[in-house]
Amino acid sequence: MMNFAEILASLAECYIIVRLANRFLGFRNDKLKWAKSVGFFALLAFENIELSQIGIFQNISEILMLVLLFCYSLIFLGGKIQEKILLTIIPVTTTMPINLIIINIFRAASEDPVTELTEPGGALRIPVLFFTKFAFFIVCELLVRILKSKKKPLNGFQWIIQLSCFVISFLIANSLWSISLKHNEMRLDFLFAYIMIALLNILLYVLLNKMQNDNITREEYNLLKANLSAQEKLVLEARTRYSEIKTMRHDIKHYFSTAADLISNGKPEKAKEYIESVIDKKISTTVAGVDTGSAIVDAVINDNLARCAEKGITTKCLIDTQFVSENDVDVSILLSNLLDNAIEGCSNVDRPVIEITMKTKKSLTQISVSNSISESVLENNPDLETSSSDKSLHGFGIKSVKSIVRSHNGRIDFMENNGKFIVEIWVNLEK
Repeated sequence: MMNFAEILASLAECYIIVRLANRFLGFRNDKLKWAKSVGFFALLAFENIELSQIGIFQNISEILMLVLLFCYSLIFLGGKIQEKILLTIIPVTTTMPINLIIINIFRAASEDPVTELTEPGGALRIPVLFFTKFAFFIVCELLVRILKSKKKPLNGFQWIIQLSCFVISFLIANSLWSISLKHNEMRLDFLFAYIMIALLNILLYVLLNKMQNDNITREEYNLLKANLSAQEKLVLEARTRYSEIKTMRHDIKHYFSTAADLISNGKPEKAKEYIESVIDKKISTTVAGVDTGSAIVDAVINDNLARCAEKGITTKCLIDTQFVSENDVDVSILLSNLLDNAIEGCSNVDRPVIEITMKTKKSLTQISVSNSISESVLENNPDLETSSSDKSLHGFGIKSVKSIVRSHNGRIDFMENNGKFIVEIWVNLEK
């Protein structure tokens, strides 16, 4: 039967666990959060105080606590699944080293046997309970601050490494504790081992977090380079088109002068033939421009339409929206990457076709770009990785597009239908 001190210690531990869960992950819905917390606290307390005293539940008390904590986080709390798994194992992987360190410190400072420190009613049991629960509270507070302060979470593989290390450390600490119970004298080597295990877990987390921050910073840098490259390409293409327009304006003046001279010399038929020749050879090959309300977006689309005309790619445009200056740079980068990929994707097709659809429904803008394909892209290259040998300068087109879509709370889908590869995007471009 648990005495009053043991019950208070169990209640304190349940409170710390509830506080840790709520502060680390937060609630999905703030409605009745106090009722949810109190209900979870009551379940933990019942399991810890009542069920753990029943014979069939004594050996699985820790497992029941883990199951309750995981179910609570799964039903009521936010966060990713790996964060919920981490939350579930934190109490077990922290209380064991804390208890071992505190108990061994007390064993070093006194000559009492271990039963006086671990069994209810022992001479030093109350101070041990106080310091272990206080240390558990401090560690949980520090963990919450560390975990919530990181802006760039670990990826799935890094979480597996970290969680595996926690589990292995727990098993090692538990084995050392079982061995230490067989010795009445203080084992300084065991105490040193407990401290080193805790430090190794902390250092591993810091290292993995630093690696993830470096990887994300490197990818953001590469995305920035890709975006700058797209804008630089846009400027060069716009300069080329502007030069062509200046040349055409000069040529049109010459064409009109020649036709006027033919008419003045009484050769209207010759003038007609000349004008028809100019229309057929010069004017008809000019790509009709689009008007989206943004000069930047227009330039991207018109330049790529001209590229398609030069490569013999048939283009179809359906544009029923207008863009404003607050978002036209993002849209231009997005379209530049999509159209680059589309032109490259249909380069080996006999009758290549690229279709561009842009329209607005309420607050959402749909941007769809499709291109002809000779074989399935999603089957042969599901990750849409670049075929270029220089991975440092290429392969960030789709990543750049996804980044822009995320920044506008949008969605992107990759599909294949009737011999076409389709990228469909929905974004919120309202300010």
